[in-house]
Amino acid sequence: MASELKKQNSKKTSFDANKTQSTRAEKPLKQGNPPLNPNLNKWLIISIILLLTFVAYFPSLQNGMLKTWDDQAYVTNNTLIKNLDGTSIIKIFKEDRGLYANYHPLTTLSLAVNYHFSKDKPFGYHLTNLILHLFNTFLVFLFIFYLSKNNLIIASVSSLLFGLNPIHVESVAWISERKDVLYSFFFLASIIAYQKFLQKSDWKLYALSLFLFLCSMLSKAMAASLPLVLILIGFIETRKWQLKLLLDKIPYFLIALALGYYAVTIQAEGNAIGSETFPLIRRVLHAGYGFSVYIFKILLPIDLSAFYPYPYPLLNSGWITNTIPSSFYITLLTSISIFCFAVFAILSKHKNLNILGFGILFYAFTIALVLQFLPVGRAIMADRYAYIPSIGVFFIIGYFANQAFVSKTKRAIAIAVVVLYSGFLLIGSFKQCQVWKNDETLWSQTINIYPNDNRIALVYENRALYYQILNKPKEALSDFLKVAEWNPKNANILHLIGKIYGKDLNDLAASMKYFEASYLLQPQDLNLIQDMATAYGIKGDFAKSLEYSLLGLKVDPKNAFLLYNAGITYTNMGQIDLGKQFMKEALEVDPSINKK
Repeated sequence: MASELKKQNSKKTSFDANKTQSTRAEKPLKQGNPPLNPNLNKWLIISIILLLTFVAYFPSLQNGMLKTWDDQAYVTNNTLIKNLDGTSIIKIFKEDRGLYANYHPLTTLSLAVNYHFSKDKPFGYHLTNLILHLFNTFLVFLFIFYLSKNNLIIASVSSLLFGLNPIHVESVAWISERKDVLYSFFFLASIIAYQKFLQKSDWKLYALSLFLFLCSMLSKAMAASLPLVLILIGFIETRKWQLKLLLDKIPYFLIALALGYYAVTIQAEGNAIGSETFPLIRRVLHAGYGFSVYIFKILLPIDLSAFYPYPYPLLNSGWITNTIPSSFYITLLTSISIFCFAVFAILSKHKNLNILGFGILFYAFTIALVLQFLPVGRAIMADRYAYIPSIGVFFIIGYFANQAFVSKTKRAIAIAVVVLYSGFLLIGSFKQCQVWKNDETLWSQTINIYPNDNRIALVYENRALYYQILNKPKEALSDFLKVAEWNPKNANILHLIGKIYGKDLNDLAASMKYFEASYLLQPQDLNLIQDMATAYGIKGDFAKSLEYSLLGLKVDPKNAFLLYNAGITYTNMGQIDLGKQFMKEALEVDPSINKK
């Protein structure tokens, strides 16, 4: 195989042809202002790109940990990351599967390293995410540089747009998305090692690429698309579809299938996959919608949101799917057309079409797993899923920017467009990082994009929970009431509203109204029963307080709180002996109950 690889590398590719054409185009320009010299120090170029990227994402270093969106589970309350000894590391690889129905032990291990040095202070986590993004931007530069046969302009433009694009802010500024920037680091490093293997036929580089791919899969299962990308790279290098393109990819496919299947199994066990929610035809439409809209968001990253609801009306907590939005048909047709064109383009003998085909298929292969064909989560799309797929789009832009740049008449326009577009992206990322500062700024941004929209009831609920943490009961109540208006059968929200009225606003009448409504929906909820027994006791209605205490004890006969509350209530009602009996039993269950 090594000899075959050498033969393949000796053949002229479409990029070689482009290089020849570019050289011809550059000759008449030498007397004037020449285009960027390919021999210019590429390290200076990448340093400038990384500096601009750092500036764009600098506000993320000042952000905190989110209280209502995964950071508590991944960091603050995650017992797997509290220690960094050998036993704990083994435990991470054994038990990580329980963390949000995912298996990403290397991601958890990286968070454990952060916790060892930073504990609950967010700066170290954000700095690590940003450093990984800078590394990824550098790796994008190298990947495109090698892919384009050392074309500095294509690599520079592609990596600059990747580094600055606001659609990547979610992956970088959200601590919980460490898995995204980490898997991408190994993903890109694996590609580059494979590119070097093709050049040198050194099987140590092949083994390195395979190991890096395994690390990528252990960081996030979305890396499973890498074997398809390697086939695509092999084809663009050789210009032939042949069996040899598949043979050395077999180990990659085996790793992808094994760990990918494991990841899907874990998500199914954790109820993260809800294929029964939507029939097959709907899921096909969702995939078409995502395919088209992600491209639009990559090119024009505006109105970015931490939550994109399905475009169906929502009644209580269920989507109304008796009609199909017309946008689904348009985006499905658009997506099919784009994909078919990409297949035609990459098989074409025209080099510009080849580049379009390669870039689109790179995007298609890497985005396919997250197009909600198998529904995961409660949103139809997420910015973080565009992190690696966007490289295909940026490569196309970089290629045609280079085509314009080598033309004397188009060069000034090309420079102006790249500078202005990059400035737009830099400012957008800088502002979007500030959106992720805390839960209030994050959810308020989503509410501004979808004002008074019941499809984002979850967002209002999360903001209300954050307001409770900040001890802002009136603000929390306003958001909870909005959710209850949209879904009057949400027992948990009714319970929370009752607690705010009773505990924070001292309005027992309103409190009991919401408690009773919640109780009708969840009569077995012990926390609710305890609150109702307490509220009636404070109100002086001892009969009602005792009634709910006894109802709760039927659910949990050893509930110390309810036993003690029943004892106090019996005492207040004059049944002293019975009261002592219940309080004694409560103290046997929890000796400290009378001090709480």
